[in-house]
Amino acid sequence: MSNFLKFVGVIILTVVIPLAILLGIWAGFLPDVLQIVITQAALALSIIYIVGGMLYLMYSDIKTKRYTKK
Repeated sequence: MSNFLKFVGVIILTVVIPLAILLGIWAGFLPDVLQIVITQAALALSIIYIVGGMLYLMYSDIKTKRYTKK
């Protein structure tokens, strides 16, 4: 049951919430300023995720001495 709940959580986070926000903006329930805030937050989080992930991968390669000459 735990895997099913994780699956449902991922679907809610990746599909339902963004769709609800977009439909709320499109239907006029949410202000247009909220669209700008959401876009900026999503952009910042994606940059942090990509850059942070790359730094983590580089750090793990350096830590394990993956590319050292023998």
